[in-house]
Amino acid sequence: MTIKVYMTNIAGNQLTIGNQRKVKHILDANKIDYVDIDISDPKNVAEKEFLQRTLSPINKTLHLPQIFNNEEYCCDFDDMTTLKFVPYSSAFDTGFWHELTRRKLEIYRLDSSNQSIFGYYANDANDNMPALFNVDHQCFDENNKISNQQQLYSVNGTLKLVNTIEEFKTFDIDSALKTESSLLWNDFVQGGTLENPQKLNRFYLLIFADLKKYIYHYWFAFPTFLVPTAFNLLSPVKSIGEQFPSDEIGAITKTLEANRLHACCLHRQQNSSFAVINLKQAVDNLNEKPQSASEYIFIVNDPSTDPAHPGWPVRNLLTLLYYHLRSVEQLNVICWRERFRDGQQYVNHSLYLQLKPESISNIDDTVPPSAGWEKNERQRLGSRQVNLSTSMNPVHLAETAVGLNLKLMKWRLAPEIDLESLETMRCLLLGAGTLGCNVARCLMAWGVKHITFVDNSRISYSNPVRQTLFTFQDSCENRPKAQAAADALKAIYPGIKSIGYDLTIPMPGHAVGESTIEKVKEDVNFLHDLIRQHDVLFLLTDSRESRWLPTVIGAAEQKLVLCCAVGFDSYVIIRHGVPAKESDTPPTRYKNFLRGDKLGCYFCNDIVAPGDSSIDRTLDQQCTVTRPGISMMASALSVELLVSIMQHPLR
Repeated sequence: MTIKVYMTNIAGNQLTIGNQRKVKHILDANKIDYVDIDISDPKNVAEKEFLQRTLSPINKTLHLPQIFNNEEYCCDFDDMTTLKFVPYSSAFDTGFWHELTRRKLEIYRLDSSNQSIFGYYANDANDNMPALFNVDHQCFDENNKISNQQQLYSVNGTLKLVNTIEEFKTFDIDSALKTESSLLWNDFVQGGTLENPQKLNRFYLLIFADLKKYIYHYWFAFPTFLVPTAFNLLSPVKSIGEQFPSDEIGAITKTLEANRLHACCLHRQQNSSFAVINLKQAVDNLNEKPQSASEYIFIVNDPSTDPAHPGWPVRNLLTLLYYHLRSVEQLNVICWRERFRDGQQYVNHSLYLQLKPESISNIDDTVPPSAGWEKNERQRLGSRQVNLSTSMNPVHLAETAVGLNLKLMKWRLAPEIDLESLETMRCLLLGAGTLGCNVARCLMAWGVKHITFVDNSRISYSNPVRQTLFTFQDSCENRPKAQAAADALKAIYPGIKSIGYDLTIPMPGHAVGESTIEKVKEDVNFLHDLIRQHDVLFLLTDSRESRWLPTVIGAAEQKLVLCCAVGFDSYVIIRHGVPAKESDTPPTRYKNFLRGDKLGCYFCNDIVAPGDSSIDRTLDQQCTVTRPGISMMASALSVELLVSIMQHPLR
């Protein structure tokens, strides 16, 4: 039989040249004899009039040979006959990147194995919005998974966080998609998705994080299956406002509000009400009584806002139903969408689909081909990137970056190092000169966030080249060293808590006049309070006697005291002993170790009390004359000693 073929779409418009070629290719492939009727040709006026009269009853789609059973045939390549779908468009909450950075540095480190995470989509977007799929800072913790409330629906997924950009670029995306698709397909085939519709969707997220530049490369995949059939519509896509009367829409809305599921089925009751049943029960009922298909309406929450095309969850639901349904002639689906305005709920824009299912249950157990990698900004398959360095709060950016090198130590070199104890430690530096500046810089580098300076001198022109926290401008202004040092630390890192006190430490051998007795008492009490408020005391002053009172107070308060002093080409670093408490009994394995109360202090070898060491001294004896590098070596080792002490379990 030879048939007439009118190259038009359902609207009666001539098909494009490309679509005409598709039609002819399908006809030739199926060995169908045809006559091509060009209705745009003026000679075919009669044919055009015939087509206008008979377009609706004879309009069909080209998928199977047996549909060519009429003498005339209108070829329809319009989107209204084959259902198309809107893919997800990924979106990140900024908090996701902060949490990812923290986990990479502190938890995952070099571990690039798959991690379980979750994301979510909503069905309440405004018109012309993409079908957003969101991940945020809570997506790493299963305990934070949202319930299906407030139009949010969670989706399980896999995070692959690689260690190098080369690994990201050469990653086997086909294998990853196949693995993720197999998880999805196994749930489809074994019925797990019918019982738990949350399994309708999965996602895969590939990321490389450049934590020095805060540039994140990522690529999303949302697996779906390329099944050997099209999703053919029995009628054009409608809104439920066009399909159902308002009382039925109200009944459907009320029923679904009490049963917020990713997908379910409504069974129409005799009194025009609806009962919710799960997907498995609906499939079993339809396979048992296929003729009752009109009584069942499948519901799926739809993230798309397109008036004619549903989103990815609908595609996966149809694949699931096509696999499990055997001889159903009609499938009714509502793509449920909600919108709220001025406190009112609107659902009439939800889509209503009527489809002719074609069973794919004959597919063997192997996973069918899949697709789902997201396109980039150029609408090509490829990764995307986000640069947070320009949008993040600079202070917060610095706070995260300060600990980067320290946390990298834990990846390979020192996995057990305790950085938290250093970060929370409060350090008091007595002396803000050469040693004080260098010790403070080392403490900052180790992540110490609380540093207090005490000094009574001012910055002179000879100081800035040796005392690394000061500048020429400071010496011009003759600023107090303690306050200038604290300000310099804040300028280096705004997140540090640093303060400077202009305080004279009372010293033995230095006379106290009647007029200054009260002031000296106040200074002693203030110094005592400062030492009591801090965890570690550094003695960094430039005379021996200025270290005596802090040593006594530190011992009385059982504080950790570190003393550092330099000579011309030598230095000494001492950790002072701490008086033992009566309750202190070290574990057996430490009994052969030297106890802290057996350690001496800076003055233990003295046979006389300290005196005034600056009296009757020439200039080279009054100033600290030392090789410039000695102070840096001594300061660094003092801080390294502190760090070592803080790693000990009995610290």
